[in-house]
Amino acid sequence: MRALRASTSIWWEVEKVSNLLAAGIYRYRKSIMFRMMIVVSLILGLITGMVTDSSTDVEIVYFVGLFLVIAIQISLMIGVEFSNGAIRNKMVAGHGKGMVFLSELLLSLISTTLLFVVFYGAFAVFNIQWFDNVEAHTIASVVIGLWLVHLSLSTICTAICFFMPYYTAVAAVLDIVLVLAMVFCCHDLRSRFDQPEYTYSFHSDENGNKTYDNDTPNPKYIPPDSAKYALLHAAYYIMPHGQLIDHSAAMATIWRNGFPNEKYLDDLKTAPLYSLMTIGTFTAAGLICFRKRNLK
Repeated sequence: MRALRASTSIWWEVEKVSNLLAAGIYRYRKSIMFRMMIVVSLILGLITGMVTDSSTDVEIVYFVGLFLVIAIQISLMIGVEFSNGAIRNKMVAGHGKGMVFLSELLLSLISTTLLFVVFYGAFAVFNIQWFDNVEAHTIASVVIGLWLVHLSLSTICTAICFFMPYYTAVAAVLDIVLVLAMVFCCHDLRSRFDQPEYTYSFHSDENGNKTYDNDTPNPKYIPPDSAKYALLHAAYYIMPHGQLIDHSAAMATIWRNGFPNEKYLDDLKTAPLYSLMTIGTFTAAGLICFRKRNLK
């Protein structure tokens, strides 16, 4: 009897979540703003593909545009739900805070996946030929890794929206600032990781002839086997943009030499774990914070 009641309860909860998701998907389908974001993602993907196809490198700045699109669309879509009272109405109808949060998170992940497919699909139109000689499992690992990177950003943005309900503009600005801050922070960390162990110095005599001096230890160099490097590298990969940089670097040599950068591919083997950890951490944080808030 208890098993029957438990099964019935689980089925009832699943049905309620399904109803929330169905209503949310309908809301996204009818949203003019979300349709605009799809168009923007398509245009950004085409521009990124054309620029990359005509150069010998992968310009990371163009890929950041999709990050900004994701941050803006999540902030606005969830913000509207708070501002028009839809979130509160869902709870009045019998849906718990946890269920409401998880349904909105799932909608964010689904919409992010769609934007991801549109952007990188458009990007591939101009660059698919460069991957002809690349092994299928390498392409799959890069695509899955990039997808998880964007899902982790989506989770962060969703959690921030639930940290401050009814403050749509603040949440949107905070999400955008967060993306830009990650860009600068991750590029600074990447430059530290790429520092050489020694610097090479020369001096010139009175005739202008340059003479090589001894190698000078570089004070900015961080040994890869040090605890400081491990800590900074973990922080670098927890931030979605850090992984985006290394995925782009791994793909860059395909354009130059016809094969991926194995150094970055080795580092990226553990990257999905960081993405999953970020998704889990911010899901828990958003859920806990939202449950403790008293809605107006």
